[in-house]
Amino acid sequence: MWPSGGDLRLADLSLGAEVGSGGQGKVHELLGAGGGHVFKEYLHPATVNGAALKRLVELPADLSQAHRDALLRQTAWPLARVLDGGHVRGFVMRRVPAEFWGRAAPGPKLRELQYLLYEPKALWGDITPPDAAGRLEIARGTVSLFRLLHANRLVVGDVSMSNLLWSPAGNVFLLDCDGIRETGEKPVMAQPSTPDWDDPEQPSTGPDLDTDRYKLALLVARVLAKASGLRPGRPVPFVAGVPDRIAGEVSERFAEAARPRGLRPDAARWARALDERGVIELDPLPPVRRPPSLPQAPLDGGRGQRPMIQLPPA
Repeated sequence: MWPSGGDLRLADLSLGAEVGSGGQGKVHELLGAGGGHVFKEYLHPATVNGAALKRLVELPADLSQAHRDALLRQTAWPLARVLDGGHVRGFVMRRVPAEFWGRAAPGPKLRELQYLLYEPKALWGDITPPDAAGRLEIARGTVSLFRLLHANRLVVGDVSMSNLLWSPAGNVFLLDCDGIRETGEKPVMAQPSTPDWDDPEQPSTGPDLDTDRYKLALLVARVLAKASGLRPGRPVPFVAGVPDRIAGEVSERFAEAARPRGLRPDAARWARALDERGVIELDPLPPVRRPPSLPQAPLDGGRGQRPMIQLPPA
């Protein structure tokens, strides 16, 4: 599988068309041996923490096989650093799979989360927002991805309506993974915070797992309500078709996201809230009955001898 590990030289890459750009870099299609991959070229490479990027590239090898497969399947994870003259210029990642692309009026477009938060427009082409059942699948897939990342102490940081993709089948795919960092470690670059997706309680040291939990609450509720500005503390106006039980549990978890840091629901609690089976409340167990206290029969037998029960004379 290409790349096979280690750093790549920029001069060895065969660059194709530019397929995207953002505030931190440009994305180029790769040709030849790099087919099926893209190269993200940083606009300001001097600000890049090369050691942190190297750690992200190496991290999947430290995961279990199941976690590694799930991570690489659902994310545009950095696969190799790209160097030029010994300096980091960017990294190689997998190209976004076809199921996360749609055809809008201007041309091919990524199925970004934003298409789930607004009323459809003619310019969206075949990017048709799903019904309640489809939205629930996307919410469950996102929660599952966050559980995977958080189980490995990985902080997403910048969660927004443009870096999470969805497919008509309900699958999800995370972009901008060079913004992810291990808990307690420095990021590859200073992490941005998307307006309207900020955590009002984010510490001065930057985003952490608790910040992620707040933003996950925003994402789940906004997807199920088709509401881009919804915040904890306000009721969730669910789209038609969300089962009452799930709506009730999601409303409770969303309200809990307004609690102080450390008390916000984690991804596991969101998974239970979105589960079709729900949480089964069991009656408390009855008290344990102690066996009756019976008198013991006297035993006879000296030390080292087998004891015998003394029976009354006949």
